[in-house]
Amino acid sequence: MYMRPVAYVLAAAVLGTGISALLANGTLADAPSPAPSAAAVDVNTKDFAYAPASVTIAVGTKIIFKNSDTVAHTVTAEDKSFDSKNLDQGQTWSHVFDKAGTYKYTCAYHSFMLGTVIVK
Repeated sequence: MYMRPVAYVLAAAVLGTGISALLANGTLADAPSPAPSAAAVDVNTKDFAYAPASVTIAVGTKIIFKNSDTVAHTVTAEDKSFDSKNLDQGQTWSHVFDKAGTYKYTCAYHSFMLGTVIVK
């Protein structure tokens, strides 16, 4: 019965040596880490305007649009690539921008409301 604990100690020592060798060799230490995900960006609709009116984001970023106004609005791309449809007061809608480019948008009900998303 005395041999069993010794065997465990020897096995742990061998495994520890193997891991140390791998780390020293760079095999485990140089493994790539996953890419960080882009944080969401908020755009608020208030007083018949988008705030901020222009945002610059990285590819893959999600924008959360919130209607804080007392009337309904939309977030509608000029090229029709996205459309929130009707957003009543307090409602939110989000969109992930997965291609680089400049996206201009407006409110379908209030054409003087303009916004721009620049995706790099």
